[in-house]
Amino acid sequence: MDEWYGYTGKILRVDLSKNKIIIDDLKREWAKLYIGGLGFAAKIMWDEQVPLIDPLSPDNLLIATAGPMTGTLAPGSGNIFWAFKSPQTNFWGETRSGGKFGPFLKFSGFDMIIVKGKSEKPVYLYLEGGNAEIRNATHLWGMTVHQTTDTLKREVGAKDISIATIGPGGENLVKYASIMNDYDRAAGRSGGGTVMGSKKLKAIVAAGGYGVRVYDPEKFISLSYEAENAIISDPGNRAMGAHGTVGGLMGLNAMGGLPTQNFRTGYFDKARKISADYLENNYMIKRRACYSCTIGCSRYSYVAAGPFATPPNEGPEYETVDMSGAMPMIDNMEAIIRYNYMANNYGIDTITLGHTISWAIEAYEMGMITEKETGGIKLKWGDAETFLTLVDMIAYRKGFGNLLAEGSYWAAKKIGKGSEDLVNHVKGLEFPAHDPRVESKFLAIQYSVGPRGACHEHPIYPSYDMMGVDSGLRDVGLPWPLPDRLEEVGVNRGKAYRVIALYGEVINSLGYCNFYAATNETGSLSPKRLAALYSSLTGFNLTPLQIFEAGERSWNLKRAFNLREGLEKSHDKLPKRMEIPILSGPAKGLKVEKPNELLEEAYEGFGWDKETGYIKEETLKKLGLDDVADYLRKINKLK
Repeated sequence: MDEWYGYTGKILRVDLSKNKIIIDDLKREWAKLYIGGLGFAAKIMWDEQVPLIDPLSPDNLLIATAGPMTGTLAPGSGNIFWAFKSPQTNFWGETRSGGKFGPFLKFSGFDMIIVKGKSEKPVYLYLEGGNAEIRNATHLWGMTVHQTTDTLKREVGAKDISIATIGPGGENLVKYASIMNDYDRAAGRSGGGTVMGSKKLKAIVAAGGYGVRVYDPEKFISLSYEAENAIISDPGNRAMGAHGTVGGLMGLNAMGGLPTQNFRTGYFDKARKISADYLENNYMIKRRACYSCTIGCSRYSYVAAGPFATPPNEGPEYETVDMSGAMPMIDNMEAIIRYNYMANNYGIDTITLGHTISWAIEAYEMGMITEKETGGIKLKWGDAETFLTLVDMIAYRKGFGNLLAEGSYWAAKKIGKGSEDLVNHVKGLEFPAHDPRVESKFLAIQYSVGPRGACHEHPIYPSYDMMGVDSGLRDVGLPWPLPDRLEEVGVNRGKAYRVIALYGEVINSLGYCNFYAATNETGSLSPKRLAALYSSLTGFNLTPLQIFEAGERSWNLKRAFNLREGLEKSHDKLPKRMEIPILSGPAKGLKVEKPNELLEEAYEGFGWDKETGYIKEETLKKLGLDDVADYLRKINKLK
């Protein structure tokens, strides 16, 4: 089979230092070994990234990658994935967003873009019909995300395009700047926008020109409709569509798992004022959905008038609501909508942004930060006006905002005085709005071993025990029944997490949204469905176990990348606060009892050495990664 199906078969390589573009052929064996998406990115980053470089140096690669399913009828396949060395962690960085940029990258003729170097002046990339140009963006530098998007749409003169861009946050090298596409879709975490800004790359315009070829159209369409009907029929998926991610806020608050006051507690007594009901009844215009999405979890809202007046924009979703609501103890939904709009328009990750400000408030309250550092600004819980002022200062690195633009991890290192113990992070990436002391001890494992740091979505949202679902994973080795969400060691948690994590790797390589992977087998993209859809799309007949092996390959490549960058077991450690009982609320007294034992169970599950966290040689050789084993042996990081 010489023709490509599901893939374009082309990689766009851009060297901004040389103002040069090369179009490469995709290697056919990669499709079976790495599938696509973040699997391809892991292979490129291992093979081509210069080790131990500064993430803001021209040598750092910036990869935009789609999956084979991206741009097709398959439900939940409208995603774009980015990979790079993270400015926040100095380790593996990855992030994703929905919208339609991923599909339009494929329609423009490319499976992946690899950008290296740094331009002397601001530029943007223009992609259309299998061709690419580097164009001047000097006139765009300084514009917000919305301004840039509007301007490029006018200049290009096409209605149906997709634009990924950075705002002032990325330009000013805020360490946690986002890459935004389609106005409000955020590839938010790990600092991808910062890397883009360091390269003077303002935007990428994908104008399309092609479709996606399908190997067996009749079968693929039938399987896609079957999957869509199954997903629509699931009550959890329907609830996600009806109320979005913020629909879970009140339930988490009731169980004491709504991060509040910088994770001091998990209960916010004014949660009703920042709930989905309050948003829907007062500020929401309509629902929105990404390309090829049947769930439609996104909100579209505005504030008509007053001090927090905000034009219509997408959001806010749960993470943003918590990080600008319960975390800083702000009970004003109008301020939260304004925060969401500002952060997206500036191109800054709402999770690290809100988390960092909440850390600063606690450090100020405890005397670790004073008005000398803040420039006279008084920090206190529940102060919406000051909170939003700080957002503006951070985006432009003004005054105290220059320190907070580093994120709580790096800011605490500069402040000292014990403020480091108030940072809730792993590897330098702040926690999202999910507490592993309460939701699931799978979260404690994922935060610890996840290649990009503390994350609830990469590789997947792992609270399968809390939700009581299996997603068809028993067919590929998921121990069942799963333990109670609060049980820790001796209950096959490490073995179970291995299956869940590799499932997430598969989802991210195929190009799907994780929300299609968190229900029971009948209503999810189960391994059987994934294999059938992939085979009918591409003509590569892979079984569920073969697809999972590809996920295991990329998972271990990311681990190897981090080991090459200096990772040790100590970097996988949960922050001090997770071992301290929650102070109040329904979850009062809960903590992570045995974090090290949980970590070592996970290591064993993945075939990593439980004493060091290094990958075992037999694990890499089983996956055909002999070259990786040879390199790690040379740097004494192989077991």
